[in-house]
Amino acid sequence: MRFFLLYLTILFIYSCVPPIEQNDLDVNIDLTNVTQQNIITAKDRREAGALIPFLNSKDVTERYLATEAASSVQDESLIPLLVSILNSDPSEDIRYLAAFALGQYGNPTLQNDLIAAFQLQDTANYNTLTRGTILEAIGKCGDQQTLDLISEVSTYRSSDHHLLLGQARAIYRYGLRNIYSPKGTKIMIERVTDQRMPQSVRLMAAQYLARNPGLDINNSLDKLSDVLKFEENEDIRIALSGAVASRGQTAQIPVVLNLLSSETDYRVQSNIIRNIGSYDYAIYRDTVIGLLESENDHIFNLSATLLQNNAPRQEAAFFLDKARKATNNQRKAKLYSIALNVLPSRFINTRKIVNDEISVAFRNATIDIEQAAYINALSLDPANLLLIINNGLGSPNHLVRTTSINSLLTLMTNPKTLQIYRRPSTYDALRERVVNELSKLLKSGDPGSISAIANLVRNENCGFKQVVGLNLLIRSAMRKLDLLKDYEARKECLLSLNYLEDTTYVIDLPSFNHPIDWSNLTGLTDSSRAYIITTKGQIEVKLFKNHAPGSVSNFVSLAQSNFFDGKTIHRVVPSFVIQAGCPRGDGYGSLDYTIRSELGPKYYDAEGYVGMASAGKDTEGTQWFITHAPTPHLDGRYTIFGKVTSGMDIVHKIYQGDLIQDVRILKY
Repeated sequence: MRFFLLYLTILFIYSCVPPIEQNDLDVNIDLTNVTQQNIITAKDRREAGALIPFLNSKDVTERYLATEAASSVQDESLIPLLVSILNSDPSEDIRYLAAFALGQYGNPTLQNDLIAAFQLQDTANYNTLTRGTILEAIGKCGDQQTLDLISEVSTYRSSDHHLLLGQARAIYRYGLRNIYSPKGTKIMIERVTDQRMPQSVRLMAAQYLARNPGLDINNSLDKLSDVLKFEENEDIRIALSGAVASRGQTAQIPVVLNLLSSETDYRVQSNIIRNIGSYDYAIYRDTVIGLLESENDHIFNLSATLLQNNAPRQEAAFFLDKARKATNNQRKAKLYSIALNVLPSRFINTRKIVNDEISVAFRNATIDIEQAAYINALSLDPANLLLIINNGLGSPNHLVRTTSINSLLTLMTNPKTLQIYRRPSTYDALRERVVNELSKLLKSGDPGSISAIANLVRNENCGFKQVVGLNLLIRSAMRKLDLLKDYEARKECLLSLNYLEDTTYVIDLPSFNHPIDWSNLTGLTDSSRAYIITTKGQIEVKLFKNHAPGSVSNFVSLAQSNFFDGKTIHRVVPSFVIQAGCPRGDGYGSLDYTIRSELGPKYYDAEGYVGMASAGKDTEGTQWFITHAPTPHLDGRYTIFGKVTSGMDIVHKIYQGDLIQDVRILKY
């Protein structure tokens, strides 16, 4: 009966003409107000009980802040109050927050409450933000039958923005949980191809199709390709290009390759390159080789990786020649990687010459990221094992050392390695040699090395599970790690012990240890900006002090202490993010504290959002990222504390290894 009622409610209520929404219950956030600070502090400390009086407060701002806090606290004891607020609070803003908060729990038992709340909302004002958010919340916790019913609704008008977006987000959230409906896929195709739909709805539909490559959309590929040819919205084009390219259908090849060669947005090109590896190599060979001449390093690197994985052995001499002529060390290393990977094993003398050339280039390189690139190239030949052990694992540079550890996975699973060490006894000897070297790093106490090693030994293809005593080495290494500063490394160790010992160790989150410094927020206004000055140029960021006060306070404190000065932008994933703030420069660094996740209703629905990197909820510290494009799979999981207001062109130009020179905070 509940599904029938939900169906009737969603399907037929669309005929009501929504009036103009009015809300005279003003929310006034003032971070100097002690009571409001107490609410935010309760959120920060995850003290659900302390929020209850404020959830019942007569003051609309107090209720607003407490309800928003529940999205991050996610304590089951708050659910009954949130359901009550959703059903009866006079403020539309607060009812919306309650719907979002309930979705954050992901609790299947909440489906009935959300359905009932959807039905209880004022039908004369049906196209509300709250109704749309309830649909999204159902997408985070609902079952297959409810998805089918939500997917039945095709009657919303283009003006029903909240309901359309809520429906699209619901289907998308179901997809993130690997729950699908053919009707849901059909309606998402209809949404993205209908130019009358709101752009936000079309974007969610495109993201759904791109995020789930296993969906059967082959019968709609011609229609989607036609949209892609003329689509003006760059965000939709970015997502839709990946969705079309990933299907590997012959009929779409001309569209995909034409777009790849003519597109001026590197993010669209990036998504295509990532998804055409299933095509016959000869089809895309000339186009992708042409992209090796691109001035954009993102496009070069992705093209080189595609060629490395798919070029035939006959191409070895061609790529070797290009590597020898290259003057940029990082590009030279990638070109050597292609040549070495496709060069047949029987060409022993040639492979030795190439290995010697790469080794010389590695030793002559003076920049860590260039050395790391050459290590990755060397890992493509088992003959380089000793060199990687002696010069890579033994490097004093964090990035080179962790890259060398990670490269051992490439080496140990390389078909050429498995061919050489095809006898079990010889592969056992190889693994023993590797373990002996890794054990030295495990004893060093270096968190980056320990984390990388712990991740390596969990790979089933390497057979580390059969190494006697390896679990004891991991356990001993973990005891040397700081509970807060090295949380990520400790987590990796526990995951490896679970694998090695066939057990389940609980990975406890850090307890509260870093209160919000309210003085860092004093004077911050809506006009306040952070100016991130890099070697490529300046990026201006608006700070969301009201939405994420703890993260903003932490960022301001680090900036004012010059912590970020000289730090490397250590991670760049084209069409996704740039990431910085690691004190080590290899992504494994932090300081001796953690801050809390702030997961209120902000969405990664555009480029330029600034978020906190983490190793899980409530493990944030010093690392942050800026998005290249919409990334809705991060919604509700990673804190958003700012948005780029100027300098996105600089963000897109940044490559791994670029430096932050200074971060300045302009408060007024």
